[in-house]
Amino acid sequence: MDISRKTDYAFRILAMLVGSKGSLLSVRTAAEEMDVPYSFARSIQHELTKVGFIESLRGVRGGMRLKIDPASITVNDIIEAMQGPLVVNKCLKDGKPCPRRESCCYHPIWIGAKALLRDYLSSVTLEEAVNCKRNPCVNSKFTKRSEFPNYVSRENEYITGK
Repeated sequence: MDISRKTDYAFRILAMLVGSKGSLLSVRTAAEEMDVPYSFARSIQHELTKVGFIESLRGVRGGMRLKIDPASITVNDIIEAMQGPLVVNKCLKDGKPCPRRESCCYHPIWIGAKALLRDYLSSVTLEEAVNCKRNPCVNSKFTKRSEFPNYVSRENEYITGK
């Protein structure tokens, strides 16, 4: 999994908006504080607006502000909104069953890694992360070898639709 620059900057913008507590933040100010080109910050603003995380107001006194409660959205939600579903390996991409899944000894491992990563990134909200209230954590089911078949089979059902 790779966090893109666009997603990284989206996290920074969202953190700035959480800190602004409902005040409007101009895209230009955000771009300058993040040291990114204004046009790139605008495209991120557009994407965050499109997915419903922020609202954008035009005009001289315009700007952007959070549209969602930062306590209701997880780090995983933001990543998937900005760059699509988590992908650990090409064979798990696009939700299509891997043609080699029955004969590949690694397939369950990639499914487990994806489940672990999704669970980890879903364990902390934007509000918790920005305010350092909680760090992501690993569910204890991932530390018990006996649980592996359970979360791998559930993930496999999700991927294959069966």
